[in-house]
Parts: sequence; C-alpha cells; structure tokens
Amino acid sequence: MVALMSPCSLVLLCSGDFVERQLCRDAILPMPAICEVPCPKDCALSPWTSWSLCSNTCSGKNTEGRQMRARSILAYNAGEATAKVVAWITVMQGSPLLSTVPLIFGGIQCPNASSLQEVRSCNEHPCTVYHWQTGPWGQCIEDASIPTGAANGSRGRGGEDSACSVGMQTRKVICVRVNVGQVPPKKCPESLRPDTVRPCLLPCRRDCVVTPYSDWSPCPSTCQAGGKTKKKQSRRRLIVQLPANGGQDCPDLLSQERDCEGPSVCQGYRWKTHKWRRCQLVPWSVRQDSPGVQEACGAGLQARAVSCRKQDGGQADIEECLRLASPMPELTQPCQNPCQEDCQLTAWSKFSACTADCVGVRTRKRLLVGKSKKREQCKINQLYPLTETQYCPCNKYNAQPVGNWSDCILPEGGRAEGPLGLKVQGDVKECGQGYRYQAMVCYDQDNRLVETTRCNSHGYIEEACIIACPSDCKLSEWSNWSRCSKSCGSGVKVRSKWLREKPYNGGRPCPKLDHVNQAQVYEVVPCLSDCGQYVWQAEPWSVWKVSNVDLKENCGEGVQTRKVRCMLNTIDGPSDQVEDYLCDPEEMSLGARDSRLPCPEDCVLSDWGRWSACQLPCSGNRTRERSAYPLRQPGQDKACPETTETEACRYNSNCFHYSYNITDWSTCQLSERAVCGAGLKTRMLDCVRSDGKSVDLKLCKELGLERKWQMNSSCVVECPVNCQLSDWSLWSGCSHSCGLAGMYLESVRFLT
Repeated sequence: MVALMSPCSLVLLCSGDFVERQLCRDAILPMPAICEVPCPKDCALSPWTSWSLCSNTCSGKNTEGRQMRARSILAYNAGEATAKVVAWITVMQGSPLLSTVPLIFGGIQCPNASSLQEVRSCNEHPCTVYHWQTGPWGQCIEDASIPTGAANGSRGRGGEDSACSVGMQTRKVICVRVNVGQVPPKKCPESLRPDTVRPCLLPCRRDCVVTPYSDWSPCPSTCQAGGKTKKKQSRRRLIVQLPANGGQDCPDLLSQERDCEGPSVCQGYRWKTHKWRRCQLVPWSVRQDSPGVQEACGAGLQARAVSCRKQDGGQADIEECLRLASPMPELTQPCQNPCQEDCQLTAWSKFSACTADCVGVRTRKRLLVGKSKKREQCKINQLYPLTETQYCPCNKYNAQPVGNWSDCILPEGGRAEGPLGLKVQGDVKECGQGYRYQAMVCYDQDNRLVETTRCNSHGYIEEACIIACPSDCKLSEWSNWSRCSKSCGSGVKVRSKWLREKPYNGGRPCPKLDHVNQAQVYEVVPCLSDCGQYVWQAEPWSVWKVSNVDLKENCGEGVQTRKVRCMLNTIDGPSDQVEDYLCDPEEMSLGARDSRLPCPEDCVLSDWGRWSACQLPCSGNRTRERSAYPLRQPGQDKACPETTETEACRYNSNCFHYSYNITDWSTCQLSERAVCGAGLKTRMLDCVRSDGKSVDLKLCKELGLERKWQMNSSCVVECPVNCQLSDWSLWSGCSHSCGLAGMYLESVRFLT
C-alpha cells in the first residue's frame, strides 16, 4: 500500500516541547515524501539506517569513496500458497493471475538479503597529494595590541560583565602529504592556508579584595619552660572577593607574626650534687642468709645529697628542678667494704732516681700491711706485686700527629694542571690535585709538650690529595605528552624524563625521581577531554534467529545480534574504531536482544525512542517516558501494545544534579626551551554529575551554573644562582701563644 505523509500542525524543539507554529515560520518546512505502509500480512522492514561515513576522502585511480546503509526484517509475511492452489489458478484462470497470489494468500514477501543493503558513491572529487591540516583552537588569551574596552561588555546573568575585552585564539596549521605526514609549508598552496589567529571575547577581570589587617593580638602573659621560646603576637586579614578571569591574585600572606617586645625569660634551674657518703653495708635482715654474715665487710651502698639551684646559684625548691631541669642525678651507687681476708697494701712510692739518662732502671715499691703480711695468698707476686721496675727515660723528643686532616687545598691560583686538573661542569667548580695538612706536636721524655722545633718539625705534615670533579645529574629530553587520562571531563596528562646518569662528587642533584623505579621524573598537568569525542556505533540488527519456530506462521521466540564498536567522533560523524575503554560503558548499546518475531497480522512497533529528560530538581513524584510508533498495523481482532512507557525519576539512577569541579593548579609551564623565569600555570573546569561521574561541560553551561574561578595564573620558576666566593684573606694571628688550643682564622666573603 502506498501513502503520502501529511505535514504536522505542530513543530517539535530539540527538547521535545511543543511550540506555536508561527515560531517556525523561518524554518524549512519538510516536504512530503512517498513511503510504504505494510499491510497486516506483509513483510515488515525497519527504516533505513543513516549513511555511513565515506570510505575515502577522495577518489582516484585506485581509490573510490563508498557509503552504505542497511535495514532489517522485523516480521515475515504470511505463509505461501500451496502448490495445488497455484496449479489450479494456472489451469483455470491463466498465468496473469499468478501475480495476485501473494496478495490474496500471504501478503508481500520479504526482500532477499542483497536488498537489505544499499551502496552509493561519495567524495568523487580527485585526491590531492598535499593539503593543510588544522589543530584545535587554543584558549582565549589577552591581546596586548587591542586597547581595553575595544569590545563593549555585555551584561550577563547576575549583572556581571560577560565580555569586557577582545582576546585572541591561535591554532596550529601544518602542511600534510597524504599517507606520509607533515611536510614543509611551501608544498601546500598559500592561498588556501587556513587562519591561525582569530579574535575572541574575554570575560571581565575581577581582582581579589581583602580586608585590612586586624589589631595585633596581645602578648602571652606566661613564660615558656626554659626561657628559650620567644613570645609571639599575630594579626590576620580576610578575603572578601576571590579573583576571576585573570584578575589580580589574592596575597599569599593573610596573617603576620612578630616577637613580643621585651620578652620575659623564665628562670632556669639545675641540679647540684654533693659528696658521696661512707660506704654502708646492706642491712642485716637482707644479708643474714648469705655467706660471711658475721663479717663487717662486703657489698654496700653509698648515698649522696642532691639539691636544686637556680642558674645564678641561688637555692630553689626541688619541684622546680623536677619540672624544668634535666633528669635528677643518681642518689645511690654500689660500693665495697674490704673484708679481713682481703689483701691490703700501701700506696706506691715514688720512682727511684736514675744515675744517668738512658742508662739503667728505676723502681718503686709498696708494702703489705696488717694481717695481710702473714697470708700466703697475699705473698703471690703475680697477683700482688710489691715492686715495679722501668727503664730510665732518655732526654729525647718525640713528634706525634694530632687532630684530623685538613680539607684538600688546591695550589695557589685555584687550579691544578695535568689530567687531574680543573674540569668544568656548568658553572666553574675547582677540582683536581691538591694537598692536605695535619698538625704535629713534640713531646719530651716525660711526655711534656715542647716546641716543635726540637723535633725538627715545621708543625705539620702534608700529603697529596684529589678533589674529585663534580658531575651533575643527567636526564633525557622530555617525552611527548601522554593521552589525557580520562576520555570525558578533566584528567591529567603526563610527560617524563629518564635518568641517564646519576650525579657524583657533589654535582647538581636530580629532581625528585619516581619512587617506584627511581629512574624517571614526571611532569603532570590537568587536561580536559571532550565527552563527545568517542561514541558507540551499533551496526544494524542481524536477521532473526528463531529458537521456538512456528513453521506454519514463520514467527516465534528468537534472538537478534549486532556489533557495537567504540569510534572516534568527528565533525562528519564516527570515523575510526578505537579501544572500547575510551567510550562510556554506561552508554554502550545492547549487542543482543531476546524478543518475539511477530507473526503475520501482528502489530509491529519501531524500536523505543530515547527517554525524555527528568525535570530538575530530582523528585520521586516526577516521571519520564519514551515512545515507539507502529510500523505495521495489526490484522482484524488484534491490537498494538502500548506505545508509551513511563517510569519514576529516581535520584542518581535516571535523574541527576550537576555542578562544576575545579582541578588543582598545574606545575608552572615555561616556553619550550626555557628552564626558568616567568611562566603560566593552569587548571581545568569539569562538569560533574551528582553520582561523581564527569560529563560533558555543556550540561553545566545549559543550567547556567556560575563559573567563578580563575583558570590561568602567572608564575615564576626561580633561576638557580651558584654561590661565588672571593679569594682567601691572610691568616690571622694564633689565638694562643702556646699549646694545642690555639687557632688560626682565614675568612672568605660571599659575592653571589
């Protein structure tokens, strides 16, 4: 059956709301088109899919652009006429009536498989070898060449200026050869070169506003323990208005501290120890079961007094020392009272005189006293010697080194020649062969310190040493930036440097390395991915695979399948297939469905349309709906199922609220070859659903949510400045006229 589509009396907006017809007077009215409405016994087909993207961007000798579209069988026609009926019509009525058999008995048949697809040519223009390729437009930045106020600011929501000045955007334009890549610009026609700069509108700047500082807080009334902590007082100020759209940043310092004038110092305390008392034996009750209990000797304890003193020596309460001084010294210690059986001796006498230096020996003696004279064990000379002999000392002098070696010192002029001479690593650093020194002292035979000249010494010894030349940390060049970590909303992108050589001998250290492999340094910046750049694309449904077949009616329970791929979305539509993880899994279309293949004269409905949007704010009292439409009307005494389906709007299930989310600042980004100086740090704005999922930024824009954040800010990377020193001054005079406590001083000035 052939029918004409009649124009509708109302027009639908993108949101699905009906509006008055007069609002569409400037729109192009759709023209009537011929369509085919199947009868209840006819084969029912789905509408044609959209044309696929062209297989080639141009046509040539060996390439030709093709597009495809397809449709599928939704329901088969009624059964065929029997062979007897066909033979009877042929004999009785003639062959011309055979064409009416499908209409009378079974309806219009389904087309064969080749008729379910169509192919057409596209992009028939000849291929060009070279063409211009453009990148995305960058952020809108201030154009210093255009005076402020060149763009009249228009008033936006809330009375704020939405555009106060004209900025500029830039993009990258390169010349590309087909199947090769980038080539020099002269290969492409200059007359067709796209623009690299275009004007744009900048929102009004809004500077940060802070309150004046408050009054200084009072100084603390109590002192700190030990008197070492200085008292402080502070004052604060508050932020009244945050900066926006590149306005002046808020000051980093919102509070100040200073020392209180004339700080009071708490009194210091110390412990004073007194002499040990006489050794006291352990009480009788304690030692009565031990050997020698009748002896008035053995292990005992000594005690001493401990008192608390102020730092100036004055008496203080012991509680002050317990609270503010160091731990209390020991009050007791073990001691020994000699028993009668112990050997007791006098102290050693002085050594006897020597007849001449370096000749003979000298001796000293001691004696047993009391009962020790009669005890045999005290007469054992190995245990208790009564005489000690040593050679007479010579009147000679002995030189010995004292103290540590000095640092390695380079020769005058600061540079050593030869293969171990000065090397340069970046800024000048002195290294190479030098000398180090150690002091010498001279002792006489009595181990007394005398002048070093008596030992024929200059007062020091020297030996050669090497100051190793420093080598700085060496890293590779930066890698390319990685893909944004998220395919929708705000994420991060990373680039890295690999460690090529570790520093040694005091060279400049490496930046903080990755804690996992200690061989890489990372730089991370925020990035924003268009949520529509990757989309799922589903192929047409396959032919029904009927599992419970009604052979008579050619219908029943069955399954349809189709392939669903993640595709890169372009201006012209999905193009190249990409990894599935780049697409949103929640948006993935079904790859298979179980349903019932309609029988002849059953109603055939189209696929369900999209669900309507839930009205905000989300509420369980609100609903959303979707609908389908009949593709084939039912036969007599049969009806179509419901064409509208309704469900409740549930928060964070099918209804969501939206808000902006701001990322952290990136590291300070410098120009391509700069290593320090002025740069720019950025952050990204993300639209986040109430369940935490990042969504397309336009969803927040359509709700008119306030954007109050500054996205760019200037920053500075400090340039390293090596310390520079003047030459050494002359040595000062020694601080002592004799002995080892004296010191020479040599000073140096910092020149930076």
